[in-house]
Amino acid sequence: MKRFVKLSKNIFLALLFVTTSAVAQEKVTDAELGNFANAVVSIQSINQEAQTTMMEVVDNSGFELERFNQIYQAKMQEDTETLETLTEDESKNFESVMERFEAMQAVFQKQMEDAVVKQNITLERFDAIAQMMENDFELQTRLQEKMKQ
Repeated sequence: MKRFVKLSKNIFLALLFVTTSAVAQEKVTDAELGNFANAVVSIQSINQEAQTTMMEVVDNSGFELERFNQIYQAKMQEDTETLETLTEDESKNFESVMERFEAMQAVFQKQMEDAVVKQNITLERFDAIAQMMENDFELQTRLQEKMKQ
């Protein structure tokens, strides 16, 4: 029985490798790359809008952007020395801003997904092309040419 389980795992891993290799070697057509490029431009625009909106939320919260970033970094790095300097109001205010960010994130994520789908490309294919971009210099060059058009 153990041998069967081990054999099953090996077959599964082999199939996974073959499938992954096939996807990695799959060519990206010019039309598909054009759709990908258009989606990237839309996503960049949405991302800029998100950053602007987030900065407005921080400004409207009463935080100076520099202080907010300092607290954010301290939270991410678990910098207890900096975190101990927080006032109770700062701590509550920071948590309130972060909750608003989380709510906004879902909206911006949906907008980005819609921007991809609008370009006649599935989210899965978009992700696959993005992964191929990491290691394929030729594909990166083709994308840069599409982005210039």
